[in-house]
Amino acid sequence: MLYMNILTWDPDKRDEVIKRAQQIGFEHEGMKVIGTWADCDGWRAFQLVDVPPNIDPKLTLKANFTWNDLIKIETIAVMEAEAMVKLFASMKLG
Repeated sequence: MLYMNILTWDPDKRDEVIKRAQQIGFEHEGMKVIGTWADCDGWRAFQLVDVPPNIDPKLTLKANFTWNDLIKIETIAVMEAEAMVKLFASMKLG
């Protein structure tokens, strides 16, 4: 399943976020990071992650707890819009 992580931090934490990212990177054990994009204002990033359905929940907690002292992480399940349209078109609604 694909998840979009929206990572936000206080502007005064920017240097700490950069330092930690340089030290440990953006990869997460058991998950495939497809890409991470930074907001040009310097206080937000977006990360697309492919998480297997059978992942150990401890790994997802570890990924978040590594950052939660600096960053607020909002995680949203996503799918390609074309696939979503086809899925909804195949469903009987109402």
